[in-house]
Amino acid sequence: MTQGQDIIEYLIAHGAYVEAARLCVERGEPRRAIQLYERVWRFAEAVPVALALGDRPLAVRLSLDAGDVARASQIAAQIADDARTELAATSQAFLARGRPYEAARLAERGFDFSRAAALYRRANAGLDAGRALELAGDLHEAGLLYERLAAHGGEAEAAAARLALGRLLGRLGRHHEAARMLQQASRAAAVRTDARRGLVVELLAMGLRTAATQVLARLRRDAPDLPLSPETFAAAQVAAVAAGEHSAGEAGLLRRRFRIVKLLGAGAMGRVYLAHDTLLGQSVAIKLLAVGAGATGPERQAYFRFAREAEAAGRLRHPNIVSLHDMDESLGLFVFELMAGGTLAERLAQNGPLSPAAGRRLALELLAALGAAHERGIVHRDIKPANVFFDAAGNAKLGDFGAAHLADFGQTQTGGLVGTIAYMAPEQITGAPIGAAADLYALGVTLFEALTGQPPFRGPDIVGQHLGEVPPAPSAVRAGLTGAHDAVNARALAKAPGDRYDSAQEMAIAVYGWPTEALSPGPGNPTQADDGSGVVGGTVADGEPSGGSAGAAPEVEIGRTADARLVRRRDPRVGRWVLVEERATPLDEPTLLRVRALAAAGGPHVQRVLALSEDRRSIMYEVIADADGVPPAPFESLSPDERRALSAALAALHHAGAEAIALGPGARVARTAGGLVVIVAPDLEPPGAPAPFTS
Repeated sequence: MTQGQDIIEYLIAHGAYVEAARLCVERGEPRRAIQLYERVWRFAEAVPVALALGDRPLAVRLSLDAGDVARASQIAAQIADDARTELAATSQAFLARGRPYEAARLAERGFDFSRAAALYRRANAGLDAGRALELAGDLHEAGLLYERLAAHGGEAEAAAARLALGRLLGRLGRHHEAARMLQQASRAAAVRTDARRGLVVELLAMGLRTAATQVLARLRRDAPDLPLSPETFAAAQVAAVAAGEHSAGEAGLLRRRFRIVKLLGAGAMGRVYLAHDTLLGQSVAIKLLAVGAGATGPERQAYFRFAREAEAAGRLRHPNIVSLHDMDESLGLFVFELMAGGTLAERLAQNGPLSPAAGRRLALELLAALGAAHERGIVHRDIKPANVFFDAAGNAKLGDFGAAHLADFGQTQTGGLVGTIAYMAPEQITGAPIGAAADLYALGVTLFEALTGQPPFRGPDIVGQHLGEVPPAPSAVRAGLTGAHDAVNARALAKAPGDRYDSAQEMAIAVYGWPTEALSPGPGNPTQADDGSGVVGGTVADGEPSGGSAGAAPEVEIGRTADARLVRRRDPRVGRWVLVEERATPLDEPTLLRVRALAAAGGPHVQRVLALSEDRRSIMYEVIADADGVPPAPFESLSPDERRALSAALAALHHAGAEAIALGPGARVARTAGGLVVIVAPDLEPPGAPAPFTS
């Protein structure tokens, strides 16, 4: 033993622990010094020793043992946000000393959101627990928690919960429900300003510009510097939330690199922003998932499968695959090239089916993308019009590789599966192993819809049709298509994977045989007569209807009143028959809201609203034909079983617009080949009614 060590032992033997501890520090034995300080409860004197060691979690514990919570919090605040191991140890120190709230804050800083949520609940901090659940990707549980707090919390807590729930519903694209919740929250002075800010965004998303302007005017009374335009204000509000200025959970997430321009879209999976990437020096699309690496169990596995496949496909750098510029797996952040041309789903909704030339080009571009992906063992799993994008030059690109994995996320599956199952291969529906053949099947369904304006199977039993029914030939649905289209469609949609094309390249060879122009009417190729079914009654080449001069729009008047008339017209822009309601005066705000809600409702059991003119005087509907050629029947005339089935089908629509569909007295229903369809176009008096229509 050295002389110094003899002295330390001597001091300990005589109870002089403090002097022995100080000598240990001088002799370079800080850990032993801390132990000696702790033996005599001199925790405060041990704190500097722990800090000198660089052991901040230990320093926090010692500060707490000394009863100095402020010092413990000050030390914890000095830990860097990326020092996750140190944050976890410090969080445990707070928890061990009975301080779950501080422990939760540190867990949240360390991106351990699930643990943070559990600790916030233990600390009875419900709002903070809801925020942590959102960050963990458990949106369903977060929403339920906010609902409970809104119903049973104190006045201030309930108001804040309604604000949080309104924001969450808005993130999920449920704008009507979000607006109602934010209106309730705005009654409380403490959150009124934030609630009204969010309400402007939601009202605009619903198409209620006048109402959004009125709410903004109230905000401007206290903040005159706010923009006059609700669109400008909403863009700034969305950018602020994305950058973290109004969302504690997302603070700093995007601010350092991206300048958010506007919100492009939102849904159950997350949000997509248009942004300027200061690193790349160009505009990009940022996808910020509502679920991420913080998820647990099967959800976590599904998320990482999606992330791996999205990265693998995005890194292919193929001209027909949406490029992935960057990603942060832990944050659920993906940076994609900006696709300024929108999606195929949007094009079909706005302009109707593609011309044969455009359909051929689309097919070849998507097959090129699939060929490249399949060669590298990547299966898309979710090909549909919403996942086909166009760049500014009109080139088609396949995006959202691996997105089908996200259907594993419990509650988020509800909205996605209904729209996706119409494109699934039989083996994917039944849960059998899938490969490249499943993608070719889904592509076949997508091309059928692109060329004809409707999917091959329209329900109501879509699953049964995919599994057991032979698809119709495209040429039987739309005149002008050929046997070459029929042959490719039949093989791509074969029920057994082995009966389909062996590869994307083989299917592309067959598609090369498609003509670039529609067939002309003549012997052996009779033009299909219009029967009011919505099927194109002539040939279509490059968007022009056959027969008559270009731009001709023959029409048949169906009914009229003093201020409106309904005509069946062949629209040259979409090359098919449509119903057009022409009004003498523009739609008022309540009617406009209803029309937009009907347009959003969708589904195979509702007549589609196709377009609304800019002057609000013309509404375009799809033509619906009764299978037996009889007029639509009143809803009351249906059998009880039919009424129940139709009501259930409408209730299952995952769109707020479904609320605008009223079944009851006055409702009319057509019996089509695809099932019952509710007619939403007006039922006007036959032509010749005494009151003339004046435009």
